[in-house]
This record gives sequence, C-alpha cells and structure tokens, in this order.
Amino acid sequence: MSVGLIAAMIVAGLLLVFAEVFIPGGVLGVVGGILLLVGVGGAFGHSVLWGSVLFVGVVIFGGVGFYYWITYFPSSRMGRKLILDTNGKDWHSFDDTAQDLLGKEGVAHSKLRPVGTAIIEGKRLDVMTRGEMIERRAAIRVIDVEGNKVTVVRA
Repeated sequence: MSVGLIAAMIVAGLLLVFAEVFIPGGVLGVVGGILLLVGVGGAFGHSVLWGSVLFVGVVIFGGVGFYYWITYFPSSRMGRKLILDTNGKDWHSFDDTAQDLLGKEGVAHSKLRPVGTAIIEGKRLDVMTRGEMIERRAAIRVIDVEGNKVTVVRA
C-alpha cells in the first residue's frame, strides 16, 4: 500500500468521523473508523515504526480533538446553535393548570358532536362529551380532566 493512499485513508477517516457530528446516523462514523483502522494497518504493513508512530498520532490527535470538542464546542457559535439551552425535565405535553377547570362552567363555542370547542373562564378549549351531542351556545360543565382531555356535560 502506498504512502499517499495511507495518508488519504487517515485524512478521509478523520473527516468522516468529524462529519458524523453534523450528519448523524452512525454510517459515516463507522466508515471513518474503518478507514482509520485500515490506514494504520497499511502503515504497519509498510513499516512497524511508521505504523506505530501513525497509530500513536491518531490516538493522541483523536484524544486531544475529543477533549477540545467537549470543552470548547458547546460555547462556540455553532455549538450554541446545535445544543439545547435547557433540558426537558420540566416540559409536559399537557397544561398542568387544566386540573383547575374541574367543576367549572362555560359555553359550547361549537357544536359538540361529541368533540368541539368551548369557552370556559374566557379561554377557548378543545373539549369532548361522553358521547352525547351538545348544541352550540349551550351551557356546559367540566366533569373530568385527564391530561389534555377535558370532558364536559350539559349544565
């Protein structure tokens, strides 16, 4: 294997591993890792000393690059665009304040057959009945709240 081909494999492998960050999926990283291994293996076939130096160089360059990536990338301009500012532990897929609607009365904004919209405490909400039809502008009362599902009956 020629020195130029070995160098091309090492450079291409490093570029593909770096590109894996921006194009996720695992394929580019795996192909890049294979190219790095084949390049280092080819260097060992050329000369044991050259292969050892190239292996140590790839490990050191990879380790230093990984350290700088973890340390400085999150605070860079591109890192701030790719990394979330907050975690999602406080996020809920439903409104926690919906439980306060239990027992409240309102007006059917649309015909509820059995799903529609209602005005309750000045807020327009998606509601559903237990199966019965309720005409538009009829008085309604909230009997159950389960997540985003607000169940109403005729008041």
